[in-house]
Amino acid sequence: MFAKAFRVKSNTVIKGSDRRRLRSDVSAAFPSLSAEDLNELIPNKEELNIVKIYAHKGDGVILYVLHKNPIFFHLEKRLFPSVYTLWRYPTMLPAFATWPPVLQKLTGGADLMLPGVVVAADGLPEVEQGDCCAVTLVMNRAPVAVGTAAVSSAEMRNSGMKGRGVNILHTYMDQLWAFGDKSHPPVMPVTNSPAQVEGEECEEEEQEVKDSSDPAPVETSCQNMQELRLDEHEVLKEEEVVEDTNKEEDSRSPQEQMDELLLQCFLHALKTKVKKSQLPLLTSNFLRNHMVSCW
Repeated sequence: MFAKAFRVKSNTVIKGSDRRRLRSDVSAAFPSLSAEDLNELIPNKEELNIVKIYAHKGDGVILYVLHKNPIFFHLEKRLFPSVYTLWRYPTMLPAFATWPPVLQKLTGGADLMLPGVVVAADGLPEVEQGDCCAVTLVMNRAPVAVGTAAVSSAEMRNSGMKGRGVNILHTYMDQLWAFGDKSHPPVMPVTNSPAQVEGEECEEEEQEVKDSSDPAPVETSCQNMQELRLDEHEVLKEEEVVEDTNKEEDSRSPQEQMDELLLQCFLHALKTKVKKSQLPLLTSNFLRNHMVSCW
């Protein structure tokens, strides 16, 4: 939806009656928010703007902007929170986790496919088709994308985790995010370790996961890179050079940092997690079954 630049039609300060209506609509759409949460999100005395835009495909969208950050967008008579809002209220929506390299695909306009979903130990979140949901990265609960469930959770399980999972509308690093202050996701450690993705992928889907595993450049902050760093207790003595490399992070680009981290994960997993009898392995299976434990 916001992968490409949009055109602003108007930008006006919200009226008192519209403010009350917005608070009521948000409360109805997201019942998990308390009255205190609503007052923080839609304060009575602070300036709140309504921005009408046209997306690159011509869709009309209404943005609600507080403190220069879009907090909600109204599309096809439905309200959706922005990533800025979800960083303040991360449990506001049911969330599906995926691998960090997949984020670049989502930012480019792709939807989240089920083979790329990482199922936590407590299973999938329960959603119905069309429900508003979020996408997070493994090791961090801070949402990086917002969309609607392509199918229900029951259908996801019945399909063996094949096909489309979440229709993506908005992501971290897209044009809607860039309309705000361009801050980065906070680090929110997860409490449940990811379980193995259910089901086996077909050849086409395996190729998609392989493509998303390619350590292509993904813009991120040094803070976000912490979620991909190796646990120092798991690093072998001969790999202690990683510590010296980390000290030089400030002089390296995010792409170089990502490449180095993924390479170290790959080598560590190959040397300590895989037996010769298990080779050859599919790239997707090697990533989720062996590399993730090195992050």
